[in-house]
Amino acid sequence: MTALTRRGLLAGAAALVLPLPTFAQARKYDLQPFEIADGVWMIEGRREVFTRENGGDIVNVALLATEAGALVFDSGSTAAMGAEIRAFADQRLGGLAATINTHHHPDHWFGNAPLADRPVLALAATAATCREYAQDYAETLYSILGSWISATKAVPATGSVEAGARAFGGRALRMIPLAGHTAADLAIMDEATGVLIAGDLVFLDRAPSLPDADFATWLAALDQLEGLGAAGVVPGHGPFHRAGEGIAQTRAYLRATRDRLAMAADLGLTAIEAMAAGPVPEFAGLGANPEEYLRSVVRRFGDHETGALPVVGGA
Repeated sequence: MTALTRRGLLAGAAALVLPLPTFAQARKYDLQPFEIADGVWMIEGRREVFTRENGGDIVNVALLATEAGALVFDSGSTAAMGAEIRAFADQRLGGLAATINTHHHPDHWFGNAPLADRPVLALAATAATCREYAQDYAETLYSILGSWISATKAVPATGSVEAGARAFGGRALRMIPLAGHTAADLAIMDEATGVLIAGDLVFLDRAPSLPDADFATWLAALDQLEGLGAAGVVPGHGPFHRAGEGIAQTRAYLRATRDRLAMAADLGLTAIEAMAAGPVPEFAGLGANPEEYLRSVVRRFGDHETGALPVVGGA
């Protein structure tokens, strides 16, 4: 995903259709859901950034089996991904009960359309941000993914999720609104299995995405997630894990990258020079690096420059 441009949001962006007759042929991902706990399924995305080669298959999706059908957490980057998720829910989990989007980044909700005949839910702030940026995201994804995004509609959530306990089809969940990766991040605890669906608050073996990050808020959210004592974690990107590795690695990455950007600003380096320095060596081998590090400099370096440089003519 490239930087947002906020170019002219068009009326009706929330119902955007990309009319691409030359890209009419459906693309297939052959997604492979696997069961990680009793009634909890996961589709693991590639540990990469968006490319035309991966078609946007870069995000994790979780599904919970309930008496009312599947609860789907995040829907992927395209209509084709959403359709494959829907097919699995229909064929193996007794249909679809509802979809919940964890935050507003498009790899987590641009697959909503094939699921939207059932409730699509998110935090109210998440839904509002999805509506605001739908057109920009669509243009950006089309420029990167080409035919993979054919027929994709941007369909933001229409129902809201609030903090606290909530039951779906006999399955007890705990909704945990947090922030830091974005201004509104939702984590979900499945009470029966102790599995935490963390969204992009947690990454493992894939560089975290920082374009909307607030480092201090995100680190506080990680402390809160760690305190839950989850039996397993579905990160937003990376493998399912049981021992807290994702929280520890995400915390270390955030601190190291924050400090690297601050040091570059204190030394008076330009953003280009900060990019040339590359990611912290310990994390250079993570999936999606150096791309994510470069994007972090583009979007976050100004924060550190503002703190490091004197205000000309100021007090």
